[in-house]
Amino acid sequence: MAHQEQLSNGLNVVSFKQAAEDFGAVFVVPTPAVDSSGIAHLVEHLVFRTSDRYPARHTLFAANGLLPLKMNASSHNGFSYFYAVSPDKQVLLHAIDYLLAGLQQRHYTDDDVRRERDGVIARELAMYESTADYQQQMAIWRGDRAPDCYHHWGGYCDTISQLKSTDVEGYKAWYYQAQHITLLLSGVSANELLPTCSKAFDTSELTYNPSQHRFMADTLQDDYIFSWWLPECYLDGLLSAKTRLRALLNKYNMQVVVEDSANYQQKFALRIIGRPGQLMAAQQALIEEVKFLRIVPKQHLFFESKYPESINSLLAWYHGQQPLNRKVVALTQAISVTPTITSLKPLPKPIVRLVSRAGRQHENCELVNTVSALVPLSLPDKLPPRVAALAEQRQAEQTFLCNQHDWIYWLSLENLKQPATHAARSLLENEQFWLPRISGQCYAMGVKLEGATLICYGVMDDEPHRREQEIQQLLGDNLL
Repeated sequence: MAHQEQLSNGLNVVSFKQAAEDFGAVFVVPTPAVDSSGIAHLVEHLVFRTSDRYPARHTLFAANGLLPLKMNASSHNGFSYFYAVSPDKQVLLHAIDYLLAGLQQRHYTDDDVRRERDGVIARELAMYESTADYQQQMAIWRGDRAPDCYHHWGGYCDTISQLKSTDVEGYKAWYYQAQHITLLLSGVSANELLPTCSKAFDTSELTYNPSQHRFMADTLQDDYIFSWWLPECYLDGLLSAKTRLRALLNKYNMQVVVEDSANYQQKFALRIIGRPGQLMAAQQALIEEVKFLRIVPKQHLFFESKYPESINSLLAWYHGQQPLNRKVVALTQAISVTPTITSLKPLPKPIVRLVSRAGRQHENCELVNTVSALVPLSLPDKLPPRVAALAEQRQAEQTFLCNQHDWIYWLSLENLKQPATHAARSLLENEQFWLPRISGQCYAMGVKLEGATLICYGVMDDEPHRREQEIQQLLGDNLL
């Protein structure tokens, strides 16, 4: 049963006594895509970067690498979710304080913004923009001039580069306020939170002015895009019927696209792509198929396969509380109207700017220091799928492997003066180990402990071939 209350600083807290799998917590922040600048995406990254209470810029990476804890964030349908899970309640309570400190942080230096914007996020977007499906979806979005068109929450390489620290401060002042944020707790109650969680939010009046992006679509010589904007309550029904619709419209040499998220007006797009001469016949066939399927309004179910069980349970409850608007037009009637007609505007070639190496700033990681005194260290035991695929190419006795973007280093911790976990801590708690990620020279870094071998890796790195030598240099400096 949910217990709802409000902290003295105005933060809304909903707690459930029984933990699902691990103790869990997730901050739900409404972060609408008010333009295609990517401002909400940039702010999501900066929440983890630094705060007045936890200034060390490697806190997230060192904590995920050394503690029985998983922290991350992602966004969906106009909400950002900052979550943490742990088998230990005390660990989770400290992680909640770390996340809240990042949410409350208002000011960031121009250097911090630049390294996340031009470094980390630019590499993330370039990774997505290298896939054909993503390219097509973004070309559709950029070419759409309809009033209901999607604003891209994540931004594009040619829009996010225009954001400044003042934009970040304005957006956080507008949306990252206590009255907008809900903290969901599994296995933890509000009265167990650390006292600092009641710290007041900055209420200085700033605002964010949305950018007015204009992407001029190319004139189509082949296929057109025909779109209907439908209430979100029909989304799950059409997604489940996508295979049937695809086979149906293939008879008319047309492609069907069911966008899997809603826009800022809680509408989503059903699109068919093809020649105008086939539209009337394809539209009538679509109406008849929808009649047969009897798709009715229902609450859009939230589920993210990469989230831990406890976080999915909390978010399913949260979104289940949102009212369902049943006073909507029938689906067959909604798709009987004349669709909006747009064309493609292909993405420009990604521009990934090289960034300089950041200087060392924080020797100590406050969160790791505090929590490691309470519980034993616990290192990850899995590699991300992309890294695991690269690891399969390893030859016998090979200790370092890299391709154009990613790298893996197998570091033996045997024959050392310290136990393997302590030796790993000496390396992973050191800010210098994480400098490629902190500097913005790569998208992600992480580790896995396999017996007495520490597997280190990096993804979308500017200079993957250099990382072996740098780690060896750290070892040579008597860090282990």
